[in-house]
Amino acid sequence: MTEVSEPPTKKAKMADTTSLENFIENIKNSKKNLNAILSDEFTKPTQFTKVYIGTVNNIQDLSKIITTLNEKMPLKELQHLKRARKNEVILCSVRYLDMQTQESIQEYIEENVIELKDAFKYFKVAGLPAIPPKLKRQQQEFSRVWSCNFHPNTYLEKLCGDQFFSINELMEHRSYMAIAFEVANYYLSKLKDNVLVSDVSESSVNATVVVDPTIKSIVAISYDNRENHPTQHSAMLAIDNVAKTQNGGAWNTDDKSGIDNDLQVHIKKKFGNVKFGTRNYLTKEALDEQKMNSSESPYLCTGYYIYMIREPCVMCSMGLVHARANRVFFCFNNNLKGALSSRTKLHCVPSLNHHFEVFTDFL
Repeated sequence: MTEVSEPPTKKAKMADTTSLENFIENIKNSKKNLNAILSDEFTKPTQFTKVYIGTVNNIQDLSKIITTLNEKMPLKELQHLKRARKNEVILCSVRYLDMQTQESIQEYIEENVIELKDAFKYFKVAGLPAIPPKLKRQQQEFSRVWSCNFHPNTYLEKLCGDQFFSINELMEHRSYMAIAFEVANYYLSKLKDNVLVSDVSESSVNATVVVDPTIKSIVAISYDNRENHPTQHSAMLAIDNVAKTQNGGAWNTDDKSGIDNDLQVHIKKKFGNVKFGTRNYLTKEALDEQKMNSSESPYLCTGYYIYMIREPCVMCSMGLVHARANRVFFCFNNNLKGALSSRTKLHCVPSLNHHFEVFTDFL
């Protein structure tokens, strides 16, 4: 009888015993660039759709054939593909013909494009890229299959690279993220003496720092209060604190921006050059009276950068959409409820009326 051995016992995951203080220094001083969380269309494998392709009898008739096809069999959803390549021409998608009729492509042309009934030697079905190329590398990949139209976008190319931020920009973003962790450290230190990285990374603790990049100033800070109120997530509190600076807000706090005075002193001591404050808020009437542009007064989180310890949930992410945030930065993934990377990419939903950029990879 064969001896059955027991499966090896799994070792318990060791908590990170690094002090949060040291971790914050590493976040702040690391030279590693950040990466954008992009729509799947930039990263997923090429999607193909089946099309009918005809090989023309006489290459000299190609121009006339293309003109006729564009008029009577427009490609519509395949506009990114060039109609012809050498002596081959795209006729239509297989799906289009299946929806129109059960006829073969030859029968369809003979009945609907009669002037081209003798224009082709033979037909074939081929898989061609279903969506337009967004990046140069995609265009190069697509072109190996079929020629396509492409309009390069320098900003997108840079956004998809690994050196998007300059050294000075990176220092700023890392400094503000370090401040977000310092906010957590400040509040957790009231509960225990030696705060570890695991006290943050292995919990649902979150803190948010809102920055106006036009004046390089912290507008609002928030820390989770879910134990006392189910919707007072860090991001929701941050949005509300920003609203307070614009004569709004739903929740009461002692300070107009929701920043505890002692916390502000603590952060200024730790991060010497940090600024706090916001541009003056003016009502529409005041803007009209002074003949000023609306962009000269803050509106919700328009143009603001949001720095969060942890990836926000759907509620918070949608709140940031409604608040018109410009960029969202986070450090830890939220594997169970994260709405900007882990579970979905809310900021990439085309039907939303506002979109922001998302960056991570601080570690």
